Amino acid sequence: MQVLPSFFNPSNDMALAANVRQYLPPRRIQQMEADLVDLATMWENTRFAGPWGWSLATKQRYRQMGLAEGLLPSDEWLAQLRGLSSREFACRYIKDLLAEIADERLLGSEMRWMDRLCVEPGTRIFKSPWSSSGRGVFVSSSCDDHTESRLRGFLSSQGGFVVDRFYADKVLDFAMEFFVDDDHTVDFLGWSVFHAAEHGAYGYNYVESQEELLRRIDVDASLLQRLVDYHKVHLSQTSYRGPVGIDMLKTTDGRIHPCLEINFRLNMGILALLLHERYGAGCTKQLTPLNPNGFEALVERGKLMVVYRKR
Repeated sequence: MQVLPSFFNPSNDMALAANVRQYLPPRRIQQMEADLVDLATMWENTRFAGPWGWSLATKQRYRQMGLAEGLLPSDEWLAQLRGLSSREFACRYIKDLLAEIADERLLGSEMRWMDRLCVEPGTRIFKSPWSSSGRGVFVSSSCDDHTESRLRGFLSSQGGFVVDRFYADKVLDFAMEFFVDDDHTVDFLGWSVFHAAEHGAYGYNYVESQEELLRRIDVDASLLQRLVDYHKVHLSQTSYRGPVGIDMLKTTDGRIHPCLEINFRLNMGILALLLHERYGAGCTKQLTPLNPNGFEALVERGKLMVVYRKR
């Protein structure tokens, strides 16, 4: 029986933005995908087997490998996935979530989708509909020409942008990880805790037990469970099947933003869960070949990271 080969394609969010079958990512991302090709061995032969993320370009890549058409998703399903993967969907999703779970400890009411140029005073974070690892994300505290120019670029290239309050008082990045089965069952895989730079660029994930990760999160367990239950119901109602990660943050006053964005694909949090199952907490493991002039992935004393080295 033919199965889908697994591969690491972190350019997939950019391919979703382009929405073409023949997509060529920026040269540095091409290098990352080539240098980290062995990373896919971490999820092959698991329920996550297949690509890091789906798009028209991913489907075309499998076609070029000679995979049978019946193993590949339809263009209609991919169009629905593209809509779900847009940050515009996350804006609608969090609005409904906050209406159903009315709790003063939840942030996110200022997160909105904009399809016209409108810049409010104060420090804000702006995000294009589709981007990855900090690309298409910037913070601005003024309505200057540079800010307006970037937002006009989002409007002309992707039809809009997301604006939210910039959480300078953030103390923790964390996420909920799920898997949506073919029968609409949604499994909660666990929590992940990670570090991201101010503009969203990925830093590292902790490879630890769920007990230790929850200790780091340190949020009321009943509130967290309400959020898990909400996502299990509402993710089951989408057309999507596969892994999902919902990014969150915590501020100094203990409040949480329950849905910064929704990643309908594999992500480093799920990879950290798989690595914990395989190697245990606090492990050190080289995941891809040592590379003195390029990218490598490794776990160093319990931190999963992608490192770029340059001679």
